[in-house]
Amino acid sequence: MSRKHAALQRRVARLTAEWKDPHDELPWAKRDIVQNIEVAEDGEVNITVKPSRPHCPCCLLDLDNFRTKLLQTKGVSFANLTVVGIPASDRWTRTINRSM
Repeated sequence: MSRKHAALQRRVARLTAEWKDPHDELPWAKRDIVQNIEVAEDGEVNITVKPSRPHCPCCLLDLDNFRTKLLQTKGVSFANLTVVGIPASDRWTRTINRSM
């Protein structure tokens, strides 16, 4: 693994761990929201998330804000969030990953 790739992985991990849940101000690292993170050498980032509240519109907006911030992270060329564990998760995934 290159130093550049390792640095990108650290930046993505730090952003993900420090992101705060909109309902209780706990960072994602203290919750069971992030299920998986994959960071490719070319800067493609795939993250699987399980929102804390399945029917909450502010959670959807928060995931959209997180993806926008992720795309602004140095070295990230593409970001895809996959939502799991909630009703209509495929719809959430499509909405969050729409073209900017």
